[in-house]
Amino acid sequence: MTDYLEEQQNELEALQSIYPEEFEEISDNEFRIAIFPDDQDEDQSCALSLWVKYTPTYPDELPEYSVDVVEGRLTDAQKERVMDALKNGAEESLGMVMIFTMASLAKEELNQILEDSQRSREEADIERRRKEEEIENARFRGTKLTWERFQEWRAKFEKELADQESEEKKARAKELKNKLTGRQLFEQDKTLALSDTKYMDEGDVSVDASQYEKEERAQSNDDENDENAVWRQFGSDD
Repeated sequence: MTDYLEEQQNELEALQSIYPEEFEEISDNEFRIAIFPDDQDEDQSCALSLWVKYTPTYPDELPEYSVDVVEGRLTDAQKERVMDALKNGAEESLGMVMIFTMASLAKEELNQILEDSQRSREEADIERRRKEEEIENARFRGTKLTWERFQEWRAKFEKELADQESEEKKARAKELKNKLTGRQLFEQDKTLALSDTKYMDEGDVSVDASQYEKEERAQSNDDENDENAVWRQFGSDD
């Protein structure tokens, strides 16, 4: 006849020896074991607590057990993953003490979950940097040049150039239209006639342009009168 209490007591002593700091006795047949991963990640620390209560005929029947997250966070799917591993390991160990096996499986699953999470974060970070590099490189690559794009750019450039030349021609025409000749400037601003007097030497004569205009008009009238007189003379000879 199997002495279940003796087997349970022997296992408790072994567990206390294996887990001196992690083991917590609650009663004669109830305890907890803290489960820590092999490598703790500062950004994602995590720890589990395996609660166990012996049943009367353990290990010929499964003990009562549960797993709680005491540090960090696991998703429901990740916690279910741990519980499935414990259930499978416990069922395969029926008839033998199994708590060490269950604690080891919990630790293995926790290690794997954290490794998977770390890998996912690294892959996400790599993908993020790749997209950022693509965006940055796109700023320097610009738009791919094709014949159609070149023709479109050329037509736009030639139109802008023609518009610019047209505006410049209009501006020059307007400037020339509003610009006075030297004579017009001289006639409108009489001070220009006196501006050079300070450079005149003694005996130099100041020139009045209006006198030249009068003499030119008088000379023109005399020439016309002489010409008319000649024609009248020819007429009288006939």
